[in-house]
Amino acid sequence: MYILDKIVAHKKMEVADRKRNAPETTLKEAPLYLRKPISLANVLRSPGASGIIAEFKR
Repeated sequence: MYILDKIVAHKKMEVADRKRNAPETTLKEAPLYLRKPISLANVLRSPGASGIIAEFKR
């Protein structure tokens, strides 16, 4: 088995475990689920926006 196959198999197990521990209905009941999403496009087009997307790494 190649290393990528091992990674994919492990990730599938992680996802299945998370689904068991936090079902979709529980997530939908979370307070932040109903908040209005922030539109990146609208923010970048707003007056005074620089239009720059950057990532800072240490």
